Amino acid sequence: MGIHFAPSRQDALYRHWAAASREIVLACDPAGRIIQATPAAAQLGGSHQDGLLGLHLWDCLEPLASLRLRELFGQALADGHPTEWIEVELDNQPRSRRWYELRIDPVLLSEGYLPGAVCILRSIAERRELEREAFAAAMTDQLTGFTNRAAFSAMLDHLSLQGVTGCLILIDLDRFRAFNLRYGHAAGDRLLKTFADLLRHLTSAQHILSRIDGESFAVIMPGERLATGTDLGQAVRSALAEIAHHALPGELPFTASIGVVPLEGGRDATLRAAELAVTEAKARGRARVAVYGPGRLRLPWAWRGRSIGAS
Repeated sequence: MGIHFAPSRQDALYRHWAAASREIVLACDPAGRIIQATPAAAQLGGSHQDGLLGLHLWDCLEPLASLRLRELFGQALADGHPTEWIEVELDNQPRSRRWYELRIDPVLLSEGYLPGAVCILRSIAERRELEREAFAAAMTDQLTGFTNRAAFSAMLDHLSLQGVTGCLILIDLDRFRAFNLRYGHAAGDRLLKTFADLLRHLTSAQHILSRIDGESFAVIMPGERLATGTDLGQAVRSALAEIAHHALPGELPFTASIGVVPLEGGRDATLRAAELAVTEAKARGRARVAVYGPGRLRLPWAWRGRSIGAS
């Protein structure tokens, strides 16, 4: 069964609905060629909806596979039932990534009762943007704007799978809990933001900055040598030492223990080595940079690194 879809273009009610509707409605013949379109269809390409007439439905829209759309169209006509809503992407403007929902509804298109379909499209750009924002929020530390631990772990996994070399810097702010107890959490948040700004200033755009715990930060440096990571760790330590030098009497020093390791051996081995390096820096008096050299990640219990002192 189907409905007769042959609305006259002179019909005032149809013209009013077609002009006001934001949904795109395309009438297609049994071969999938567009034979009628509402004015909103102009957004699919061209200055007027009539520019689409004669094109196949899959000529202007590209889902995950064009063949799949053809199959769905044929199946809808054969079954006589509308499809579920499916997501498709505008094919002629890939940079804008304009996404739509599409439903194919089989109907009778003419006085000859030839089977065809009415295809309804509605933009889901706003929903896609909300999904993108929600994903970004789920991967972002709200206080500092850095990526959070989930994003950090995912990036380490990705780099490991791709075989990307480089180095990782793990930074733990010294005595942060004592700072919070003395000055309060609001002051602690300001300190974290201040340190995040310092880290942004000292790093480059290709570096990946993360806050992975309350007072712990990480910098992933893809493609960088261990010596470059060590230099950055030293720059962070020196900057904090300068801040501590100007602290008022009685104030807690603003220092950090820093571990530098190569990206090798997978996420868990790399992170474990970095944590051991930070532990070594703290054990040797804090405010230090400990470097865990290449080739030693498989023996994390055997510390053979080197520690750069505070002075």
